[in-house]
Amino acid sequence: MTGTLIVLGTAQDGGIPQLGSGPGTGAPRLVSSIAVVMDDGTTLLADVSPDVKAQLAKLNQVAAYQKRKARNAVDHITLTHAHMGHYTGLVQFGPEAHNAAALPTWVTASMATYLRDNQPWAALIEGGHLDINSDTGLGGFPIAPGLMLRLVPVPHRAEFTDTVGISVNNEALFIPDIDSWEAWPGAEEEVARHRICLLDASYSSLEEIPGRDLTDIPHPLVSDTLARFGHLTNERRLILTHINHSNPIADPQSKAAAQVRESGFEVAEDFMSFPLGRD
Repeated sequence: MTGTLIVLGTAQDGGIPQLGSGPGTGAPRLVSSIAVVMDDGTTLLADVSPDVKAQLAKLNQVAAYQKRKARNAVDHITLTHAHMGHYTGLVQFGPEAHNAAALPTWVTASMATYLRDNQPWAALIEGGHLDINSDTGLGGFPIAPGLMLRLVPVPHRAEFTDTVGISVNNEALFIPDIDSWEAWPGAEEEVARHRICLLDASYSSLEEIPGRDLTDIPHPLVSDTLARFGHLTNERRLILTHINHSNPIADPQSKAAAQVRESGFEVAEDFMSFPLGRD
């Protein structure tokens, strides 16, 4: 079975613009998230951002998604970790809003424990709205015909949970958050095995936000990513996402964005899409 990957958002957790920060760089962007819509309408949502309502409304324009007759807005959810922008949209799947019925939610054991032990997430599980399925991150989940989900452990600040990237059919890889590529010995091998990779590009410079030490919230700089994976661009699409409001690559007219393109990479845009499972 074939499908389509749809980029639902491309901004760091606070979106662009961020609350109280001014307009930010470039046009407004929703918080990073992706969806996979199979040709029969089966839909996987990877990360549930604070912007999930607007993001799922956009899916109504996708022809395959229009085939859906299920009660739930999506058929499966998966989460990378428990930082604000990646899971707090789950509140929309409770009785006050969506009233989802036993929505399969695929997470690591660490994330499952966090959700079960903390409100309001625990109430979603206890009320039967989320059906938690956990894994060590080393295996894969065949969650629907033609749709395999694999959780890929990556190094990132673990205040609440561990962090994973999301691999879909070993064809598309979504890594919105990582501390550094150097801290992940398997980085090049994992990126190389995927045809489409959406990679963390939070910052271009450690001096982007005056008065804040960005080494306290580590991410690879855009230049790090270009240098690390530049030799892989001929055979796959490498796309930069999870862009902070201060990052100049958010403006497609900027010199920084031009450098990304000249290096063979792409800057993600909200609602860009990629066919999956097609030669």
